[in-house]
Amino acid sequence: MTVNMDDSTQYERTGTRSLFLAGCLATLVMLAVSLVRRGAPASDPLVELAAQMALKALPTSIFSFLLESLRSFAKPLLVVGVVSGMALVGGGMALLQPSLIEVMTVRRRIVRLVSMAIGVWFPLAFFVLLAEANSETALTNQRLIGIGLSSAIDAIVFAIAVYLIYPALVGLFARQSTRVDSLDPSRRRLLIGGATALVAISAGYLGKLVVDVRKGAIGGKRAGIPPEVTPVHQFYVVSKNVLDPDPDVDRWALHITGLVANPMTLAYVDLAGMTDVEQPTTLTCISNKIGGDLVSNGVWRGVRLVDVLTRAGVQPDAVDLALYAADGYTESIPLARAMGEDVLLAVQLNGEPLNETHGAPARLIVPGKYGIKNVKWIEKIDLVAGDFRGYWQQRGWTEDATIQTFSRIDLPSNRAVVERGAIDLGGIAYAGDRGVKAVELSFDGGSTWRKVDEVQQIAALSWVIWRSTWNADSAGAYRVMVRATDGNGDVQTSSRRDPIPSGATGYHAIEIGVI
Repeated sequence: MTVNMDDSTQYERTGTRSLFLAGCLATLVMLAVSLVRRGAPASDPLVELAAQMALKALPTSIFSFLLESLRSFAKPLLVVGVVSGMALVGGGMALLQPSLIEVMTVRRRIVRLVSMAIGVWFPLAFFVLLAEANSETALTNQRLIGIGLSSAIDAIVFAIAVYLIYPALVGLFARQSTRVDSLDPSRRRLLIGGATALVAISAGYLGKLVVDVRKGAIGGKRAGIPPEVTPVHQFYVVSKNVLDPDPDVDRWALHITGLVANPMTLAYVDLAGMTDVEQPTTLTCISNKIGGDLVSNGVWRGVRLVDVLTRAGVQPDAVDLALYAADGYTESIPLARAMGEDVLLAVQLNGEPLNETHGAPARLIVPGKYGIKNVKWIEKIDLVAGDFRGYWQQRGWTEDATIQTFSRIDLPSNRAVVERGAIDLGGIAYAGDRGVKAVELSFDGGSTWRKVDEVQQIAALSWVIWRSTWNADSAGAYRVMVRATDGNGDVQTSSRRDPIPSGATGYHAIEIGVI
């Protein structure tokens, strides 16, 4: 077939325009699919996270101005702006593959699209998800895998949507051209119908997102005050491993060695048969940032470590317990702390046998100490005469690992937009085995403090959940801070410090937009 210059130029223009619009519409489809996945594994909704990042990045003065000027339309307009910007980015990405304008086989077109999406959209999506996920918490291997999988899903959805939408747009804009595409009419009609349905569904879901934001249903990362006891599947997980161990329960044994009169080897059935203590205890990671999520409260069941050590017969010159785990991890605790009535060798969490993620077959629970001392997959306890430096201590981290007093605001979320009147606030506070005596809020930068209305605690070694009501009379942006006082009467320090090497310190604060 001979094509003159005018036809060729017209076709190229039509193809370029169709390709750009296909990229824009495919981005909307991708964002809508990510919203459909919300709540499922690897379900980070990209548009919400991108909007939240943009909102957090706004200076307080601009945030306050937008609230006062736009009021309840501020956040929906922000979402619309973010979606529009991402759609333009998607259109630009599609133009990176101008060869798609040419007539080619379906297989070649799919290969080109997938390679483009994985090569360009995947790193951008991964960057957004990674930046948001790391904004308040330390990243775990599981979290990184989830971010990578979510980004890959977004990229593949984008590629498939471009493949479906592009021919439909070419057919719409250039029906008179004999080079519209290489598809037969029935195939073309199918693609046009599928593309139309995809765009319609996407518009519906993105519209629902704007409505949800308008109603205040979407406002931040956490979805309110946590339950008193953290469900097992929501319990935080951190380890040094790429792949965690999964010891065989039937072959597993705990060895008590070193400075003891009666070295012991306990099989799982032996330890499970000794289990007679149930103890609610909160665990938190030393990597937890101010306001972070690496803290959970569980009900542990096991045997007191002191009972096991008593059976082994501790010798007078023992000083430290050197702890060894199935993954090669090492740690230590002083003998004096190990003999406490609250230190457990746990085999259950929330009424269920420990799973491999949380340290099965058995793990150590040491209240008042960061997670690095609560050794998972424990296999050996060796009593030694001197100081034993474990895995993290050899890398410069704290040996004491006493939990710093901390508190957190979970309700409302940071940069939430609420209406004037009575506003509910709530969150958690924890000071390890010292307990929490009081929780206070400040609305004026720390000049004055007031106690919260209600504090609940299910057990002495558990976090406290606090709630309070604040009456906001005028519109604007407000900064709210929280602090706790431990059971010894020591007030949480305001001095900000990074988690490494001894745990984070400082007040958690949020900004609330009142309209």
